[in-house]
Amino acid sequence: MSSTRAGAVSGSIGFASRAIVQLLLFGVTIVATRTLSIADFGAYSLASLFLILARALFYVGPYEFMLKAQDEGDLYGSCLVANMVLAAVCAFLLVVVHWAAPLLFAATEVATLVLVLAPSIFLVALTSWYETVLLRAGRVRRYYLNTLAGDVCGSAVAVYLLLHGFGLYSLVAQTYVRLLVLLAMSVRACSDYPALRAPRAKVREILRWSRARYAAVMLNFSSTYGADLVLGVLLSPAATGLYRASSRIISAASDLFVQPLQKIAQTNLSARYKQRLDNSTVWLKMLSGVGTVAWSALAALALLANDIVPLVLGTKWLPAVPIVIAFCVIKAFSVLDAVTTSFLVCHDRQRDMLRVQLSTAIAVLVLSCLATPFGPVGVAMAAGTASVVMSIVYARMVMRESRAGRVAIHDLLATSIPPVVAVTGAIVLLKFCGPAWEGIMAVAAGSAMAAIAFAIAGYFVRHRMIEAIGALGHNHDTLARPER
Repeated sequence: MSSTRAGAVSGSIGFASRAIVQLLLFGVTIVATRTLSIADFGAYSLASLFLILARALFYVGPYEFMLKAQDEGDLYGSCLVANMVLAAVCAFLLVVVHWAAPLLFAATEVATLVLVLAPSIFLVALTSWYETVLLRAGRVRRYYLNTLAGDVCGSAVAVYLLLHGFGLYSLVAQTYVRLLVLLAMSVRACSDYPALRAPRAKVREILRWSRARYAAVMLNFSSTYGADLVLGVLLSPAATGLYRASSRIISAASDLFVQPLQKIAQTNLSARYKQRLDNSTVWLKMLSGVGTVAWSALAALALLANDIVPLVLGTKWLPAVPIVIAFCVIKAFSVLDAVTTSFLVCHDRQRDMLRVQLSTAIAVLVLSCLATPFGPVGVAMAAGTASVVMSIVYARMVMRESRAGRVAIHDLLATSIPPVVAVTGAIVLLKFCGPAWEGIMAVAAGSAMAAIAFAIAGYFVRHRMIEAIGALGHNHDTLARPER
């Protein structure tokens, strides 16, 4: 099998797995929005934000260090110990948040949910370590199988409990079931078992290396979720609920592409860096193949939002429509981050990233506070502006670092623009010239037109797209152990 074809197969497995997971999570969101009040959904969203922050810390630092480091006898153990130290600190801080929550938020459920979710951090510390072991060995397919199994089980439990009246704690159960299944699958897949014995000097070295990345995650959290917290504190949990439900709809579409792209880029660019191979244009090829599909999907979603939101979430969520449209624009730029952040970390540009993230985090919080009189829509537009600027700055940093030339940029544009323009034009034409359909008929007709337009435009750039998807693969011969 050629490297291009192998890359396409590897990438396709990742995206197919992520598509199934996103459909499952989106299904849980639909059931939750229809069985919970907007305020209760907002309360859970606020509580889960702190868990999201803690969990994100385990996917940088030792995680990235272990992916890019040369083989050493104490590498795995040292990274695991560093993870467990971080887990203990995070659990303590979540208890502090539990005590402070009643002073910040009107909903008393936030404090209780934070406390109940806190122990799950130790499961995250273990599952993220096992994930790194699998990815370092090039076992991407096994990683996606484990993730899929965990999300299927967690989603099934959540839907069952929601439909039987367990309310917010159905979503808590989803978190624990997902992590326990993922851990069990990972233990079975790996021959490298955790050992909490490691040289202290090595653990301190890893944690020192990780400090900039931990700070970056916290700043990135402020950039991404600062608006949610501002709405919860200054307005109400219900405002956060509207904002977060809108984000979930967009994430269901964008994360189909962004999460696998980020994971594959992180793994492949790190592997190429470790082998001292050229990374100057491969990141653009990765972006062009996935970006073409992602940007087309986001364009279709923005144009159909007025029909999709009430159909999916229910009519009580109709005020979320303009927020969804704003998020589509923001997420279109964040697709860039999937490859640019991986490239910059791989080339040890964490400190430069930190300065950008600090400026963005401050801008998001300040602009969100100023925009609260305009409600969730105004906050979405204000915070989104800061995030878009950050994505553009990252892209410029990578362009300078990689020295990618005009030819590579032309290839990106030539691959991406025709399908996006075709999808946009087809839906606009349908809305202005087609029947006055509403609800499910409007969504079905718009989706069909978008798919046909994408297929026609994609045919003319098919060779570019195949080559771009092939860039998602890397040479497993020198990296991977045999599949077990």
